[in-house]
Amino acid sequence: MGEAADTNRAIWLTTYSSPPEVTTLPVPQPGPGSAVIRVLSTWVPPYTKFIHDGSLKVFNLHLPLVPNPSNIGYIHAVGPDAVKLKAGDLVYYNPWIKARDDPDINIIQGHHGGEGPGGAKLMQGEWRDGSMQQYQKVPLEKVFKLNEPRLCGVLGYKAAELQEFALQTMVVGALCEAARLQAGETIVIGPATGTFGPASVELALLLGANVIALGRSESKLEELRQQLGDPNRLQVVVMTGDEEVDSDAILAATPNGQGAEVFNDWTSGGLKTPPFFTAAFKTLKSEGRIILSGAPSGNVTFPYAYAMHKNLRIIGKIMVEREGIESTIRMVESGFLKMGRMAGAKTAFFPLDQHHEAVEYALKHGGYKNYTFVTPNDQ
Repeated sequence: MGEAADTNRAIWLTTYSSPPEVTTLPVPQPGPGSAVIRVLSTWVPPYTKFIHDGSLKVFNLHLPLVPNPSNIGYIHAVGPDAVKLKAGDLVYYNPWIKARDDPDINIIQGHHGGEGPGGAKLMQGEWRDGSMQQYQKVPLEKVFKLNEPRLCGVLGYKAAELQEFALQTMVVGALCEAARLQAGETIVIGPATGTFGPASVELALLLGANVIALGRSESKLEELRQQLGDPNRLQVVVMTGDEEVDSDAILAATPNGQGAEVFNDWTSGGLKTPPFFTAAFKTLKSEGRIILSGAPSGNVTFPYAYAMHKNLRIIGKIMVEREGIESTIRMVESGFLKMGRMAGAKTAFFPLDQHHEAVEYALKHGGYKNYTFVTPNDQ
């Protein structure tokens, strides 16, 4: 067990009609198969405000609850069946939870209610409350011990900024687990000017792929090229909204104009349909893979015959499996993948009492390499 804790201050979301407020909850106690984390930091994505006000219905929250998904923290206490984790360990918590008696049912703790009555039951039960609290009870198997001397000593990270794992692990899930992207392959990524799209561009380049980044803003695409620029492997294509024109432009940017192996869509939850889907779809080679990683609320259409003749595969991907998380941690601990200040990112930290300011700051400033964190406990 860790040091005794008397209070657990938390953000409590009870209704979409007013912002969540600070309250005091009981300090959770671990049982078999669980751990309690003293939360150091939790990432506030730019769209957090629209989750809290119910605008993004695709997240399907079941109120009331403590919002927000993953965290970086220190183990406060573990259940009796823990064999590796112990109080005081620096850990990353990944909030994608599958029902233990039905892995087809899954939620993102404090963030996404899954589908159907099974998802609702799972979110309203044992794993209801997310990371905007001082102490969070979590499933033991979703906690990953970090090499603190290596990360915070040798590599010089602040422990709290390691919460960028929340972003990087999702990108690994899309590119490595779903797409199985290989060095030398060509991947089309779009939209590539938000938060997840640019991170996917960066990782794809690190993995040795050729990358074509899509977006409507020429200035934002140019900024991305300047940040990550590899003129031999990174191309940007400004989308016009004309499907044929855009498809021809994407195809022309592929090596020898022969097409791409992968299209990774990161359409935000603020849009109903993916804006570049069909244009990119028609540039894929035979056996091409389409990875759906965004959160639009509507439907997609695509040319049936083209998909059949090219033997294309459409793969939906939410979050990341244990192997992908461990791979991400190894990449960061080795220095291969850099995060936070080490990668030129700007980070802003807000205490729990300033969570409203944090949400507004993330909405205004958040995005690729500009991250906002709430720190429920002292850093």
